[in-house]
Amino acid sequence: MNTGLWRQLAVGMLTLLLGFSSSPAWSQVDTHRSSSFGDSLTDNESLYELFGTYPALYGADPFEALFDKAASPGDQLNNYAALGSNSADVLLQIKTYAAARAAKTVERSTLVSIQAGGNDFLDPDNLMYLAMAAPGESRKADAIVNRIRQNLMKSVQAVKKVDKAQVIVWTVPDVTLTPYWLFFSGLDGVAAENVRLHIERLNRFIRGMGRRKEIAVLDISSVFTSAIFYPPVIAGVELEYFGGLAAIFADPLHPTAVANAITANALIDEANWTFNDTIPLYSEAELADLAGLSAAP
Repeated sequence: MNTGLWRQLAVGMLTLLLGFSSSPAWSQVDTHRSSSFGDSLTDNESLYELFGTYPALYGADPFEALFDKAASPGDQLNNYAALGSNSADVLLQIKTYAAARAAKTVERSTLVSIQAGGNDFLDPDNLMYLAMAAPGESRKADAIVNRIRQNLMKSVQAVKKVDKAQVIVWTVPDVTLTPYWLFFSGLDGVAAENVRLHIERLNRFIRGMGRRKEIAVLDISSVFTSAIFYPPVIAGVELEYFGGLAAIFADPLHPTAVANAITANALIDEANWTFNDTIPLYSEAELADLAGLSAAP
């Protein structure tokens, strides 16, 4: 039995044993007005133009995929994410949104996704310092990670201040496991390990945010690391590493539609636990359709 189901059973059992009222202990996921801030992981609609692929290869990003499963008629999803954004850019996206809120030109968001950090690690200048030293061995390298932490923390604080919304914060995927790193980075194993350790240092901080009220963490890093080393089997077919619908990566950096939906299932599981909801997961038949496969009978 998976962890998410154990969590749901535990919540249900506790409700029965303690005689709680029919009202949930926490509010359910409120998708009435959902807003997404981030980089190309959440602004993936035009990636096919950049990489010369085809649109169906990418599908909905995980936050949009959650929205598609959870939303009621009339709910809105607004995506403020932009290709190429680093964590400072994402903070600016949120500050711009907050200014619009203060000017009353946009409505309050009820659910917010904040995704950033990958481009900070891939920036050539940053990467030089991060690859040369492990955490604690270089002030410049540690300062880069500290700035990402501060940008993410300020982003969450800004959203909470203007909206008091439910918030989803993403961890940063391990960029050293991407096709880009393997085929184009030109860096050795020591450099990869240093970068990986810096990413994990940041992700420990992000995971800690999940202990705060009304904040859920999408641990995309763990999802992708697991998928790469233990490829999911969909409709009897093991997903490939790179290329095509039935793969994990659609291009050197970005996930396919089916990988996005698998990540969305992890997000749905986390949102159900954090906000006491029962949003349905993407079924194997749905995953098979996204992967261009026929579902197993």
